[in-house]
Amino acid sequence: MSEKKPRVSWKSEAVDKAFLEACLDEVTINGREGTSLKGCSWKVVGEKLKNEHNFIVDRAQMKNRYDYIKKKFVTWVKLRNKTGNLYNPVTNTFSMSDEEWVAEGKLDKYVEKLRNAPLICPDLCTKLFEGVVSTGVHCWGPSSTLPHPVEEFSAHDMDEDHCTQMETDAPHASDESSGRSKHHEGQGNSKRVRRNTFDDDMREVGKEIVNVAKMLVESERLNREKEDDVDACMEKLEKMEWGEGDPRYDTALLLFGESADLRKVWLRLKTSSCESWVRNAGRKYRLFE
Repeated sequence: MSEKKPRVSWKSEAVDKAFLEACLDEVTINGREGTSLKGCSWKVVGEKLKNEHNFIVDRAQMKNRYDYIKKKFVTWVKLRNKTGNLYNPVTNTFSMSDEEWVAEGKLDKYVEKLRNAPLICPDLCTKLFEGVVSTGVHCWGPSSTLPHPVEEFSAHDMDEDHCTQMETDAPHASDESSGRSKHHEGQGNSKRVRRNTFDDDMREVGKEIVNVAKMLVESERLNREKEDDVDACMEKLEKMEWGEGDPRYDTALLLFGESADLRKVWLRLKTSSCESWVRNAGRKYRLFE
């Protein structure tokens, strides 16, 4: 009887960051296998964790961690985009009431995990997972900076697809067909199962096309919103009368360019809180000493 593997503890933020960076490098260089990494890539990632952090894990343990972070990222995206829930990118937290957390947790078990421990390295997770989870299947998102994944088919898949497309509806029962053996009836049932599977696959393809179209429309809308956000942020910044060359002014400009979430926070802040927010955020990004 094989000895049970010891449980791996992913408690180090540095290890998690190195893990995500290594996965992103491998996806960029070698592409994906389905929604995950290729076998050769897992070996490279494992070697990096071992050499740089003396953290030893096997492929299955890395795959489990990858899937866990990906599912947590999906929940993080849904909460971040939820109307009325303000996400603070500086603290990487959500301003939700206890009732809201409980209600969301009933719909998604990863909400509670996200409440107890914020998503690790949101920027890296976005680059690594955004194109994979956009439609809930392994497809490439229009905002993804990674190579378009190539779907791989085996010879078995090609044979099954070919057989499925050649299937036709069975004729109505007749006096002659009533004498068929149970063997032939079993073959007919098998054909119907394959035909139903093909129909289901085609419906899924249709859903993917619709989702991609929605993503393109959403991407265009976000680009327009970004332009509007920047103009609104600059208008509010000018009212602060800090003047060009002032560290607060320069820091605010850098924060505006960092992300849309930072611009949203700036626009929602009261004027009296703007300066302290700029200084605190600036220190986090090492813009203020």
